[in-house]
Amino acid sequence: MQANRTAREPLYADDTRALRVLDAIDANIAVLDSEGYIISTNKGWRSFSANNRHPDGSLPRQVTVGANYLVVCSDAVGESSENAMLVYKGIRAVIDGRKRQFSHEYPCHSSDRQRWFLMKVKALPSSSPREVVITHIDITERHRAETELFNKQRELNSALLDLQEMAERIKSLLGGSYLPASKERDLSLARPSAPDECMLETLSRREKEILSALVRGERNSKIATQLQLSPKSVSTYQSRIFEKLKVDSVAQLVRLVSSAELK
Repeated sequence: MQANRTAREPLYADDTRALRVLDAIDANIAVLDSEGYIISTNKGWRSFSANNRHPDGSLPRQVTVGANYLVVCSDAVGESSENAMLVYKGIRAVIDGRKRQFSHEYPCHSSDRQRWFLMKVKALPSSSPREVVITHIDITERHRAETELFNKQRELNSALLDLQEMAERIKSLLGGSYLPASKERDLSLARPSAPDECMLETLSRREKEILSALVRGERNSKIATQLQLSPKSVSTYQSRIFEKLKVDSVAQLVRLVSSAELK
């Protein structure tokens, strides 16, 4: 499969209103044909490309109209390769009709700031052969807020556990006296809920190790080095964890683990 080919007429070429609407959307949007070639992009997509040039100042041609986005993902190397392969499989599944849609959250850090994006892939209605719309949304602020909330929840959970231990010591000193039911109910917040605890118990020891690292915000490449695994193996474990815990992103993992620790 070729990585590039002669650019086709952009989608909606005769519909300037539709093009203006796409350009007004605060997201990076591209349309792929059934083979994975980019056939249309919006202003946000083109601006992001222009603002993230190669070190030599040239534009990244692999994401322009006429480039094959699937080839770009399948040929990716380095730290981003594991995410790129997940994206490749997700887009392919939507194009083939095996999935109605696909979403994936991923880091995309620049030289001067850390960034996170949400990618969504959906089939273009009534297109034959099937075409798909890819949308990349900047979720950096949301990711930072969720990380901060998670850290605060962990601190609260630790404080609740300390309070529970103190309460148990007081009960012991008082000869087995019990605390009022309202206090017991408050302290029960520190215990995991049965459903969440059961879901987490389905994970293997290795999956739990990788889950902990993912929740801490570590990259797959770093996890692979720490656990002496290949990045591909970490990516496979991550997919299994997502499937077992019925989540689609690391952000959802964070929320699930946080909820389990606080209930």
